[in-house]
Amino acid sequence: MTIGKKIEHLRTGELVLHCVQVEVFQIIDDGLKMSGHGTIKINNAGTIYMEFICTTSENVPHKLFSERLPKDPLNKEHQLYLRAKTISGDVYVSDGFSIQINMNSSNPPVHHYIFLSSVNCCSTAEPHQSKDGNYLYCEFAEHFNIPANKANSVVSSLGHESLSRDQTVLEMDGYSISMVKKLDYTEVRVTGCFDPEELLQCLKFYIGFSSASMPQFVYMLKRVGENKQEIISSIVNKQKLQLASSPMVGSIGDKKYRDSVYHYKLLDNIISLRKKNPRQFESIYSQWERVWYSFQSKNSIMILTLSVAIEGLLNDIYIPAIKVKQNNLELEAEIKKVKRQIKTLELTDDQRSRILGSVSYWKNITASKALDYLIEQDVITSADKKLWQELRNESAHPKVREDNLAKERLEREKVSSCLNLFHKIVLNTLAFSGPIWILQAVKEPVCAELIHTEILN
Repeated sequence: MTIGKKIEHLRTGELVLHCVQVEVFQIIDDGLKMSGHGTIKINNAGTIYMEFICTTSENVPHKLFSERLPKDPLNKEHQLYLRAKTISGDVYVSDGFSIQINMNSSNPPVHHYIFLSSVNCCSTAEPHQSKDGNYLYCEFAEHFNIPANKANSVVSSLGHESLSRDQTVLEMDGYSISMVKKLDYTEVRVTGCFDPEELLQCLKFYIGFSSASMPQFVYMLKRVGENKQEIISSIVNKQKLQLASSPMVGSIGDKKYRDSVYHYKLLDNIISLRKKNPRQFESIYSQWERVWYSFQSKNSIMILTLSVAIEGLLNDIYIPAIKVKQNNLELEAEIKKVKRQIKTLELTDDQRSRILGSVSYWKNITASKALDYLIEQDVITSADKKLWQELRNESAHPKVREDNLAKERLEREKVSSCLNLFHKIVLNTLAFSGPIWILQAVKEPVCAELIHTEILN
């Protein structure tokens, strides 16, 4: 390991990497080239940055005033790259960042601050041949609420030994996952035959959805065969303490669910959906992510995001499946009959076209009709739909008003209750059955049993 040796400093934000050789460049012809030395650090907000002293430069635009490069960050041809070599000989690379240049940038030496989203260590490592297959290790400091199923003993410096139930070990198909909750952070280890990229996304969703948090992996070590990759990433420190809402019950005394298998099964179902139907997984993952971030904003943003997220899940996942199931031959026959009658009327071509289009719309399944179908199948309740319609109308037709604490609290409780609908749709997509929290306006959440209803297959 390279970063691994200094991982304690990384956790506390005190990591400092002194770089004796630094290159900032573009790979296009006549692209910008800068070289010099610098230091990689982490600021109080959790952002990784390099304090760069440029000693030589080529093809730096002459600018009278300050300007950020690249001008078009979405154009990969103009992308900036960084390569740095530390005192110890380790090599770190990064890309996708920007740099501020001014009239002094073309006349070095000059000082630059470069903010980086992540830094990848690409130092040559000794070939690693393991019978255990691939390996993944990552750390994050956000809230963690996965039921533990293994206890570990801890021995203090005075020789006292204590037992703590702080680890979750899951044996999957061909690989093993270990999640350990430390005092200030959580570590995740995976060994065996698996795809690190695919599994990492599934783990983030499982941990975040279950814990009402948004995990930020500050450190990651991936090993596939003989290839090893170490990554440190910028995070938002204030996000460590931010929570949204989760329907998952961490532990329960009921004999049927006491062993928490229902909880661990959710991860298995997430991984299965990711493999079988990546589009459905991407839909629930991205909508959950947006809803989570909206909870850190104003009530109006929460209402808009949540109502649209529910409609998005229906359009992406459930409406296509309902269309296949509801092959209404009687409705088709009625539509054809009405169309024949319309064609006999004395109308202009434009009028006839509009009316025929309206009749064809009868067989379309709207979000409201899809919710009615889910109510018939006992996936959701009529109260869930009613609350969603209220919030959807409020977000579509907002009014100017003056809020007070009482109104804000009531509105937030309504939004929290509407989360029941969002959570049920997500969990039903993941074929989940088990205890969940049902949120209630102005009342404490209640624990209820959710039974999966097969609709999508």
